[in-house]
Amino acid sequence: MNRKSTGEHSAAAAPTSADVARLAGVSQATISLVLNGRDSAVRISPETRERVMSAAAQLGYTPNHAARSLRQRSTKIITFILPTLENPYFLEIASAAQAEASLRGYSVTIISSRNELSEFHTALLLQGAAYDGIIVAGHNNCAAPELPALVKRGVGVVVLQEPSPAPGIQSVRVDLERGGYIATRHLISLGHRRIAHFTQALRSSHGGHDRIDGYMHALSEAGLPFDEDLVVVTENSLSGGVLALDRILALDVPPTALFAYNDRLAIGALHGLRKRGLRVPDDFAVVGFDGIAFGGFTAPTLTTVDSSREELGKLAMQAVIDAIDKKEGRQDHLLPVRLLVRESCGGTEVDSEGMPHN
Repeated sequence: MNRKSTGEHSAAAAPTSADVARLAGVSQATISLVLNGRDSAVRISPETRERVMSAAAQLGYTPNHAARSLRQRSTKIITFILPTLENPYFLEIASAAQAEASLRGYSVTIISSRNELSEFHTALLLQGAAYDGIIVAGHNNCAAPELPALVKRGVGVVVLQEPSPAPGIQSVRVDLERGGYIATRHLISLGHRRIAHFTQALRSSHGGHDRIDGYMHALSEAGLPFDEDLVVVTENSLSGGVLALDRILALDVPPTALFAYNDRLAIGALHGLRKRGLRVPDDFAVVGFDGIAFGGFTAPTLTTVDSSREELGKLAMQAVIDAIDKKEGRQDHLLPVRLLVRESCGGTEVDSEGMPHN
């Protein structure tokens, strides 16, 4: 049987550099140069390099023959790919996952993809086949087309905070829409009628859409209009929160409250409010999302949607090990959220259902 040029490959045969060359539409010499890091010396274009990396990842090819042989036995290694190493939210999840892995006899390699397809390909190729499972966290949607090929190779695959992109890939996420709803509903219950929402500039983010859906649901339920001027797309950083705050406070009728996509944006907004001399929560109320530890030490302390970071990391590791062991289980794991009310909104600490929280 002839191999198909579409990239399908027999699970019984290891992919070769010729397979990669055929799929990428380049010579085997080009494949060798790119995958061995010598492409810059002969000025291979970034577009060609990207085609090679994509084809290699799709086929599960690695130039390291020793690493490739590891497919035949367990390595007890899990690769955890994060979109960034700068966001404490992902680091807290990875820490919990690492603790669970240690209990189960696995080691974890943590890599940042920076949300770039080429970085994701590089991460996979650097690891070769020296891992039993992979967890892809955050908004690494660029990774989605590459993951089914890993499943075909027998690698356990789990995605975090995104729906499963294909059969055989488990998803572990929290109820982001519910989080957006309870955060906005709480601000409405405090008397706020113009509530801003800051979100991040990632067009392919399911998480961003889910939060906005919850935000809009709460507004609609309360009979409040949706004002697109109050939704600001900004850089996912502390400075992004400051810049977005400047925009909404410049409106003819500025809002009195904010529900932010995550705690980083919310903390940036708190900084901006403090610089302007505005009192929180007397002049302006703020709610974040994620529940990172630092939010409990801001001034004022940050009201936030607690997204079960420790449980996310633990469950993701359990799910990927179950996939490695070929255990049958749910493909989609959805964890609940709760609202932790602190000083940035006023009132006493309550959970998502409005009950006292200890």
